[in-house]
Amino acid sequence: MKRIFFKLMILFLTLHSCEIDNFDGPDASLQGEIVDPNGKRLELEQGSSSARIRLDDFGFTETPVPIFFNFKMDGTYINTKVFASKYYITPIEGPWFPVLGDTVEVIGNTTHNFTVIPYLEVEWEGDPQVTADKKVVANFKFKRNEPSAGAAKPNVLDYQLFISTTKYVGNNNSILNGQPTLVGNAAEGTSLSITSQNPMKYATTYYVRVGVRVDDSFKKYNYSSVKTIQIPE
Repeated sequence: MKRIFFKLMILFLTLHSCEIDNFDGPDASLQGEIVDPNGKRLELEQGSSSARIRLDDFGFTETPVPIFFNFKMDGTYINTKVFASKYYITPIEGPWFPVLGDTVEVIGNTTHNFTVIPYLEVEWEGDPQVTADKKVVANFKFKRNEPSAGAAKPNVLDYQLFISTTKYVGNNNSILNGQPTLVGNAAEGTSLSITSQNPMKYATTYYVRVGVRVDDSFKKYNYSSVKTIQIPE
């Protein structure tokens, strides 16, 4: 008799604890881009090492647990699974002078863009070249941007050449070609040249870009645009 009683109690507690979840799933989306003061998208990198966006949901609590997701390589972002709510949204961990976030009401398909001042602008000087022994040479220069009033201006740290067989080339997707080259603030505006340490192994198209970074907490690269080179047979 006791066994029957205990079995009935377990069955009752199991059924009582399995109530149907009546909360709706996330049905809103948030997207946009991050640009400089001239409206130009920032050149970033793809994947988990890219700059991030922090979302703090103040629609339901005053002490929210933050949500994070990444910017894409082209400076855009999108999250299609967001709860409709009021968020405080901040671009973080990127190669720009830190900024405060914005309060955004996310309903349906919401677009919100960020304007920041990148630490550096990195520009090509001509196209990348291939030497007779199939090494890649890139010529470039960089410019330091002025921060908003009161912000510190970090020193330039180093630069690196990134090469890949895919268009998603960057610090997290590159053929190993030596250590970064140290550089100082005095090199601003001067023509710099970097050559791959090793020759390219395959006769194919490679994607190339240059990154320069400053000595801040995150040490993320400000990048040039991506260019292609064709390695001959």
